[in-house]
Amino acid sequence: MKLSKRVGAERRSPWSRGLGSAAAVALGASLLAACGGGSDSSAGTTGEAPEQATLVLRNDVDTFDPMLTAAEQGAVQMYEALYDTLVRRNWKTGEYEPAMATSWKATPTKIDFELKDGLTCSDGTDLLPSDIQKSLERLADPKTGSIYTGRFFGAGGVKQIVADDEANTVSVEVNEPHTDLIDSMATAFIVCPKGLADTKALATTPQGSGPYKLTSMKRGDTYELEAWGSPALEDPESVPAKLTYRVVTSDSTRANLVDTGEADIVSVVGRDSKRLESTVEPIQGKAFQADSVVFNQREGAPFADEKLRRVVAQALDAESYTKAASFGVGDAVDTLVTPNMDCYVEGNGKLGLKLDKDRAKADLAAAGYGPGGKELSVRLLGYDLQNSGPEYLADALRELGIKVEVTNGTLAQAAGVVYGDAGEWDVMVFPMNAPAPHLYPAVTKMSSNLGEGGSYNFGRVKNDEFDRYAKLAPASTGDERCENWSKAEAALLERTDVVPMMWPIANYFSKDLTFETGYRTTDLRTIRVKG
Repeated sequence: MKLSKRVGAERRSPWSRGLGSAAAVALGASLLAACGGGSDSSAGTTGEAPEQATLVLRNDVDTFDPMLTAAEQGAVQMYEALYDTLVRRNWKTGEYEPAMATSWKATPTKIDFELKDGLTCSDGTDLLPSDIQKSLERLADPKTGSIYTGRFFGAGGVKQIVADDEANTVSVEVNEPHTDLIDSMATAFIVCPKGLADTKALATTPQGSGPYKLTSMKRGDTYELEAWGSPALEDPESVPAKLTYRVVTSDSTRANLVDTGEADIVSVVGRDSKRLESTVEPIQGKAFQADSVVFNQREGAPFADEKLRRVVAQALDAESYTKAASFGVGDAVDTLVTPNMDCYVEGNGKLGLKLDKDRAKADLAAAGYGPGGKELSVRLLGYDLQNSGPEYLADALRELGIKVEVTNGTLAQAAGVVYGDAGEWDVMVFPMNAPAPHLYPAVTKMSSNLGEGGSYNFGRVKNDEFDRYAKLAPASTGDERCENWSKAEAALLERTDVVPMMWPIANYFSKDLTFETGYRTTDLRTIRVKG
């Protein structure tokens, strides 16, 4: 595919942000400490953006409503184009930079944003601070049913969101200290007024605030997008003028598109990565948080019994699972917090149980199961991107004499079961990865602090120590914050509420372009033609 360079105006001076107080400075230091992640190799944003680029999505977009998505790769990459946010996190530096906002003042409970002048939606209608307020209020409302409400705004929820159209400002205030609120605003996509007026239609028709508008689509196959000169962009020439998104679910087919030049940016998460690496240097997108075994701990479910969770932990080997699930592209790990995250503590890896099949069999018998005892039957959930990972788990448990029923589908289907109220599952390697370099997203999945229903605490975990430190960490800064997060993680590992397996890594390939990327999302503002 022939790529043409764009010729445009000179780049403006680097972005700057405003911080308002000593508390804000301390908060910023806390948020940015050890905040890495994203790509391992990139030429950054030097050079020119291409006129056109074709990106391949690993799966289709489930909904154009960014508040109600299951957040698979295809959806979040689409939102990167169609919706904007108040701030953005720089994948390379870990710092937060202006997007819709020009500057902000932060405390642990409140952020005041000054907005750019002349913001509009992609259809040309004005986007006022009060419109942004309404979008954030919908996200913050528990009645919306978003799985992100608790993670974005903390256990105490929103106190108030206030907009001033004349002053061109928006303020977000929460009831309890939540030092990761600024990070939440980096992924709180703003839906335009037409979308808020008809949220049912929003599922199939985007109403975007982002740098691109959708010009044509064939669901499940191809999407064509065009940059429209969003005033939220510091430089309209900083993104490709046109994008094509192709949906290709097969790893081998995606890899072939690199060889044939039919696509410009392709992610490969399995064995087909190896043959490409010999000719094209990959840019690695590393996830935040490890894919981990999680359990349904509802009353009456087998894994409400900690002894049985310990049996599973001792039956599994992270290296073997990683080979089965990613063909060695990912890394085997023994901590939930991955090395690219805030507050990573390598020593916590010693707290969880390790592979010991003899001990697993003995513990199973001691719990009253196996030969001469009760039959243990469990329901294992898997999904397509895990390759043969679910089969490895099933075989490891069957070797102990456990009866295993495996259900495989898409990630969205598995999430529908796990996040549902019926509890029709027992065990799963859950993709804990989130677009945040801190542990708070795990709170929305594992803590009783946020309630018991739907999107909160889907396994009905009851871990008082985790709840305690998960409440303290967002209210603290600096070393104290990391100490609390470390203790929160330790509580999950010691009680076998999670069993870390794999640090997910996606290798992104391009013959002609450089860019910054995370595990699921390529930063469209950093796509450049190789020099």
